Amino acid sequence: MSDQKKQPDPSVPEAAEDESLAEPANDVGMDGERSSAEPADEPGESEEVGRLREALLRTRAEMENLQKRAERELDKARKFATESLLKDLVPVIDSLDQGMESGGGDHEGMALTRKLLLDTLNRHGLELIDPAGEPFDPQWHEAMSMQPSDEYAPDTVIMVLQKGYSLKGRVVRPARVIVSRES
Repeated sequence: MSDQKKQPDPSVPEAAEDESLAEPANDVGMDGERSSAEPADEPGESEEVGRLREALLRTRAEMENLQKRAERELDKARKFATESLLKDLVPVIDSLDQGMESGGGDHEGMALTRKLLLDTLNRHGLELIDPAGEPFDPQWHEAMSMQPSDEYAPDTVIMVLQKGYSLKGRVVRPARVIVSRES
């Protein structure tokens, strides 16, 4: 036998011969988590991920709130889009009422015109506030004066000087009234 150098076997890859060069075994366990042999993430990385996740959740919540607010404002705009027009038409109703009370002119024509106008405005949500005999409510009524009365309980509307109007629960113009007080 001669002292020949041992020749590498061509059928075996070189990396497999040297165990230090062999690839490490897959250290992922059955549950999908890495074993302790795998190097851990950097210490600040998990804190950064948590902070970013929290920021993402906060941003999502803000976006949902903005969307809901925009929807509410759009609904409100649709609901009260005609409010300025209706406010402008309220004095027209007042003029018709005054014309009918004055005794001059064609009462029947004015009454029919007033009724037609009120019916049209009612279809668009305008409602009449005529609080005669009701308790005074400062949200719906504007007290022009107070008078002592034995006939009415205190804080009751005695007389309506000018009728009020509301649009879908919102006051367009409060009713101007005289309120009773104790004598």
